[in-house]
Amino acid sequence: MKRFVLLFLTVSLGYFGSQAQTVIRKQFGTMDANKIAAIPDFVLPAIYSDRNAHPLPAVVNHETDANYKKYMPPTGWCIDGWSCANASAVSYSYDYAVQSGLNLTTSGSNPMYTYNYTYHFLNSANQSTGGDGWMYVEAFDILKETGCPTSTDFGGFDGSVDQTNAWMTGYDKYYTAMKIRIDQYYKIDMATTAADELVRQIVYDYGDQSPAGALLSFQANSDAMPTTTTNGRKTFTSLGGSGGHALTICGYDMNHAGGSWLIQSGWGDGDYWCPFGLLRKGGAWYAQGGGCESNKYVMFCRIKKNYTPKLTFKVTLTHAQRNQVCIMTGVANSATASAPTKTKDYQGAFNYAGGSVPMCGSGKSSTIEIGLDLTDFQADVAGGQGTFFLKVITKSGSGTVNSLSLMDYTSGTVKEIACKQSNVSLPSNSTTILSVPWNGTITEVANSRSNILHQGNGLTAAYNANVKKFDFGFSGGTMKSALLQIKDLSGRTVFSRACESDKSVSWDLKNYFGLKVGNGAYIASVNIEKKDGSSHTVATKILVKD
Repeated sequence: MKRFVLLFLTVSLGYFGSQAQTVIRKQFGTMDANKIAAIPDFVLPAIYSDRNAHPLPAVVNHETDANYKKYMPPTGWCIDGWSCANASAVSYSYDYAVQSGLNLTTSGSNPMYTYNYTYHFLNSANQSTGGDGWMYVEAFDILKETGCPTSTDFGGFDGSVDQTNAWMTGYDKYYTAMKIRIDQYYKIDMATTAADELVRQIVYDYGDQSPAGALLSFQANSDAMPTTTTNGRKTFTSLGGSGGHALTICGYDMNHAGGSWLIQSGWGDGDYWCPFGLLRKGGAWYAQGGGCESNKYVMFCRIKKNYTPKLTFKVTLTHAQRNQVCIMTGVANSATASAPTKTKDYQGAFNYAGGSVPMCGSGKSSTIEIGLDLTDFQADVAGGQGTFFLKVITKSGSGTVNSLSLMDYTSGTVKEIACKQSNVSLPSNSTTILSVPWNGTITEVANSRSNILHQGNGLTAAYNANVKKFDFGFSGGTMKSALLQIKDLSGRTVFSRACESDKSVSWDLKNYFGLKVGNGAYIASVNIEKKDGSSHTVATKILVKD
């Protein structure tokens, strides 16, 4: 039985000085070097060291190749204002990752996911003023926390008059967006020739043998970038002398100008080609515009696969000046806690953002209903008891938390646990905390796991808890070689390895990048090639639950 009560406190801004604090961003500020360093570098998986077995094609074009174009967002639209970085990150790179990951075919004239969602959190209620959203990192950060609504759910695209500064209201829309949060995004330093191979691999197969590949975002000086046209192809001949613009890599051609990237500019004016050498100019590239070393990187993202939020907040809140409000959540591993032991914000979303206008936007309602994913706190309530907190910090003005509910999906059927206290005031220059104790179990993230033995079609899989790995055993007669592949249920290969012997191979629950894979079901298969030239595959379903 779950118990629920409400605790609320109004305290000074310095009350939680020992806990994680929000970052008040500065418009067009330099990207912090520690932030850039913390973004993982993409490392080419060892499997690709054998280029005879894993060659890269000479040409990949996401706009024309059959394996890719069904997921390629439409390209005829044009960005609005200063929103190019969000457009590249959200409506190209993220959009493509979601569509290919979920096998959603492109239709219509606009991308499925709108960059206006993230950008309106970051500008000052004016599409043309820029704000913090000048770099795609901010957009990726928001998508890691909230996911992105579809253009249909958000309610507009590209300068629609009533959507130029809107924030979305409606819990169900936020919950749908949470299901496609970014899992991680990666950077590639373009200053070296080695980067060309890395980017080509991502464009071709995502670096994980995916049939769909990926799109990558980058930013460069773009003011009056000169071009030449040869055989109908517009090609950048140099970078601009000033300015800054985010563009998207959506293909390459080794036969054009010694190797060129296929570029979408976001201007709605067709494709461009950018010779590899231009993006290898490293320091000169980003130093010309100044302000952000991150401009020497291209970046791409991966989404969480088969992700379903297990615990969320549904919040209805009223305030007339949304840039004076920061919304955070917290947790404590006790059903009687009065304060969180860990807190988190939602990056640029709901973080002193969006201009001095009502919560839903200029000329819109001061009352908004949002959803906040709490599932990241799962390790902190592993014992089955905890308290979840809503923390609202105000700098000025006044408002109200009208209602708060903990939405519990852990049993497969949603249970709404409503706070008994409602209409809690948000005084100026204060921190207000509401809480809901919870007593339950998130089975998908249990800390313990048993030594489960699986048997299927000639392949056994046993989990070795001491070293946290699966040991696979198989038989196949006199073999020449064998290859283990681990795939998620969508069919994407997350790991492969040549077998250590003719009868066994192990997997340490990590993907190509050395990162632990998410909990869930996977298909393990071993392709066996015999010395007589015949081959066959044995496979079994396994469960990662750590």
